Amino acid sequence: MNIPQNSLSEILFAATAVVAAIIFIAILYHFTHRRDITKMYRRTNILTDREYKFYLKLRDIADEAGVRIFTKVRLADLVEPKPTDDGSLRMECFNKIRAKHIDFALADDDTNILVLIELDDSTHERKDRVERDKFVDAVLENTGYLLIRTYGDTNEIEEFLSTENIG
Repeated sequence: MNIPQNSLSEILFAATAVVAAIIFIAILYHFTHRRDITKMYRRTNILTDREYKFYLKLRDIADEAGVRIFTKVRLADLVEPKPTDDGSLRMECFNKIRAKHIDFALADDDTNILVLIELDDSTHERKDRVERDKFVDAVLENTGYLLIRTYGDTNEIEEFLSTENIG
């Protein structure tokens, strides 16, 4: 079958136009039908019910002692990796702390941290949590922070605050 040169050019032009139109429609669809992932979130409370109940007890103690309570303090806001020539080691150290937080911090009026508090529960008995807790405990101890772990009892916190530790 012999197709005249004019017809072949017209067919190629038409095919190119169709492909270009399909690509244009696909791009247009992509940009007009993109999901807005900022709408994929919902508001939540900063504290769980259990943490909030503990916070209420802690608030009374803190008010009496004249200290401030901070909640959900990021470990990376309390400590940082030491300077090193090995950038990958520094990043590894930062990655180990960046997503971890401490439940409560008690601070003086100048925001100097006096004591950190972890409200533990049965999940802290899981192997992964035990390892995480040992790591956090060691980092905090090595950087000079006092950490009190509790299952909800406030006696040790009250004792700490009643001594000369806050003056």
